[in-house]
Amino acid sequence: MTEVKLSRRNTALLIQDMQNDIVKSGRPVVPLGETVLIDNCKKLLTQARRLDVPVLYVQVTRRADGRDAPRPPLGTELPIGGPPLIEGTHGAEIVSELTPLSTEPMITKHTTSPFNTTDIEVYLRRFGITTLILSGYSTTGVVEGSLRDARDKDYDCVVALDCCAAATEQEHLTCIDIIFPRMAWVANADEIISAFVI
Repeated sequence: MTEVKLSRRNTALLIQDMQNDIVKSGRPVVPLGETVLIDNCKKLLTQARRLDVPVLYVQVTRRADGRDAPRPPLGTELPIGGPPLIEGTHGAEIVSELTPLSTEPMITKHTTSPFNTTDIEVYLRRFGITTLILSGYSTTGVVEGSLRDARDKDYDCVVALDCCAAATEQEHLTCIDIIFPRMAWVANADEIISAFVI
């Protein structure tokens, strides 16, 4: 594989759906566990800030009446006990270890991918971004969704494999080992940090 080099002038880090109701609610965070996942994201976030790489946060929220919650897939029923993620509550907030700075945009979405129903591309254009580093929970949800949409829009993509997690090891590894390498450079946080040209 060709050696990957990243420029801080056109690269942005997306911290996606790292919210209390999602990663601190007792649900499975596989294969890393919530503490390691958060620590790895924090390491990548710290280095991005040090290098002046733009950081954008993505969060998913729901109305209190649940009317904007996604419909269940055809032939199934709504899963019981899904995260509430009610807008304005502690559960919908980004975990405290990854608290956004006031200068870092918060992209609020109501769908799986932030490229639908949000203004994320306004920020990416204004920041001159052509490469995205993707992280978050879940691997098969927001990470896969944002990766597919970003590639369709001709962004170069990096998936931080140790800054993602899912409900099961099988679904996480299927994405990391099979699906994502067809669309992105898949690397751990240390490899990504080392790839930046200072």
